Amino acid sequence: MSALDAGHVVAVTQREVKTVTRNRGALVLFAGLAALLVGFTWAGGGHVSGYAPTVVDLLTPVELLVPVVAFALGYRVFVADRERGELAVHETLPPSRASIVAGTFLGRGLVLALGVAVAALPSLLFVVVSDDGTSAIYAAQRGADSPLLFARFVAVATLLGLVALAGALAVSAIARSTRSAVGLALGLWAILAVGADVGALAALQRGLLEAGGLPTAVVVGPGGAYRGLVFATVLDAATAATASAVEPAVGLLSLLAWTTLGLVAAAVALW
Repeated sequence: MSALDAGHVVAVTQREVKTVTRNRGALVLFAGLAALLVGFTWAGGGHVSGYAPTVVDLLTPVELLVPVVAFALGYRVFVADRERGELAVHETLPPSRASIVAGTFLGRGLVLALGVAVAALPSLLFVVVSDDGTSAIYAAQRGADSPLLFARFVAVATLLGLVALAGALAVSAIARSTRSAVGLALGLWAILAVGADVGALAALQRGLLEAGGLPTAVVVGPGGAYRGLVFATVLDAATAATASAVEPAVGLLSLLAWTTLGLVAAAVALW
């Protein structure tokens, strides 16, 4: 795998940002995400009590929806380039495979991060206008409910989305057609969503894993890492819990490892 070239990475990043932002489909995608998040916020009812209860309402929907958005942004990018013959040109000219993958990830990742933040904003405003006074005091000490908790939640959701985006790029590099890319993306989404949880429970039932090790085993998967980080950095902070079941560093390392794995797989399989 060829080395990264900073100039090429920046050029590809700028190209991808322009490509995605000019695509009306991406706008519709994030608008739909915003509408769904507001709907789940309203249906959950936690918005009248504060930010942490709203995070509880959105915890599972975000775990399912944000990766879907990320996959939609990345599952066809290299398939389309291959069909247009662009990859064949890049094979003989700069930039390198690593630079193309890195630039594509950075460009689409920036759009994803901004899109998730904007899509979450209406839910945040909904909490503000619906507050019944139970969380009117915003304090810096541990245990206080505040918008900062919601911002942390959005940040963790973005990290999960970046994992899914890296996986989508790997799928796009491996697939040779749009149909196969869709199938691979759906399979990978299922693995990211429940794969580690099912594996950990199976290991527990067969006696291969002790009950005390279950939280750490679940965090090995992206979904478990996301939930662990939300509990450690948002919900435990709001309830003044003294310790989390899993250290935040473990969740961060898990998400970083999955992201790196996806990008390496994409670079290796690109040609």
